[in-house]
Amino acid sequence: MNTAQIESLRGSMNIAEGEEWEPWGGLGDNVAAQLKAFVAQCALANKPAEHTPPAIPVPARLPVPEGEEQSTQSAFGRILMDLARPGDPLGDRIVTTAPDVTQTTNLGGFVNRRGLFRRSELKDVFQAARIPSAQKWVGNTAGQHVELGIAETNFFLVLAAFGLSAPHFGTRLLPVGTVYDPFIARGLDALNYGCYMDARFLLVGTPSGLTLGAEGGAHQSINTPLIGMGQPNLDYFEPAYADEVALLMRHAFHHMQQPDGASVYLRLSTRSITQVTRTDESWEADALKGAYWLKRPAQGAEAAIVFTGAIAPEALAAWETLAEDLPGLGLLNVTSPDLLHRGWSARRAARWTGKKPEPSHIEMLLGALAPGAGLVTVIDGSPSALSWLGAVKGMRVSPLGVDRFGQTGDLPDLYRTYRLDADAIIDAAAELFLEG
Repeated sequence: MNTAQIESLRGSMNIAEGEEWEPWGGLGDNVAAQLKAFVAQCALANKPAEHTPPAIPVPARLPVPEGEEQSTQSAFGRILMDLARPGDPLGDRIVTTAPDVTQTTNLGGFVNRRGLFRRSELKDVFQAARIPSAQKWVGNTAGQHVELGIAETNFFLVLAAFGLSAPHFGTRLLPVGTVYDPFIARGLDALNYGCYMDARFLLVGTPSGLTLGAEGGAHQSINTPLIGMGQPNLDYFEPAYADEVALLMRHAFHHMQQPDGASVYLRLSTRSITQVTRTDESWEADALKGAYWLKRPAQGAEAAIVFTGAIAPEALAAWETLAEDLPGLGLLNVTSPDLLHRGWSARRAARWTGKKPEPSHIEMLLGALAPGAGLVTVIDGSPSALSWLGAVKGMRVSPLGVDRFGQTGDLPDLYRTYRLDADAIIDAAAELFLEG
């Protein structure tokens, strides 16, 4: 618009020159007074800028599902179902959501006990038609699960909105969202802005890695560990065992509510693996920091195998074979490449921020090895998530992982094809340690 047009517009709206940005310009004294009074009395103008409701109590421990063989996804579902018992204070504040994968990500037990959220009553159409179904699709305003279609952006928008309920409305919710891990990328923009706004939620990406291999390469997540490591205000964990899932879920529900907390991302798997026998709980503190020795190395050991997540059986089998030729060989279980890398980066940045440099958790763990020791790292995802570990102490590294789109097949064939099986770990160790 040119100057004459602007002046004509201003005149048509009865706005005096120089008052173009006045809140009540052009309305006249009577109307302006009424609007001022209305705005001054509305709830939005009188509520505090940000609520600070008390934290929801979290039990000291969550129950660990029983079973010699379990997947991390099934453990997650069983723990959540236990929290869904009527009257559980923590379960009363959990709200779940999923983009069309409620059953296949093990939310079914929670939904059956807590119901679907619907603004209007929804009868169970399967029950009404006398069709057998494991799922109870009854919806009402008391339901605690929001069912979405295939809409991952909406999924992250819902998580972000629920995750801001405490400061915005004074009612604290604990949002839990499940999505097939490869499809996290479909909603990255909404995830990024949810974290940017400091929304607090538990994101569960499952199944992950090659465990969807039967459905082809498009359903095999590769770079999601790097997304978890690179996204601010989101702590990424990848447990291998059911007791780790219980520990990390408990941590997530507590951490989400802290002023200096963050959202949490658990990368889980449908692969059922043999569980380990624990002699005590000493591993837990280190697991919450990002890694612990599943097989502690001898002091000054020349080598270690480092693994993350459901690839644990292959790492353990390789360790058992190699331990005969490499006495004192360590086996490091990395539960969070994200926290390890963040701690190491903070240690290196301390000199520039004026803080006292403190050894990072990963430096202390790797300090048990000899200077210049070798590491074989393995993850069902991008090898870059763990390959940086060699830079911590200047160690030689042979990183194994998935770096290309995939074949269709079962897990043994895929692990062999992508060099993730025990033989691949042994070969990498032989090249790195025995010939190095």
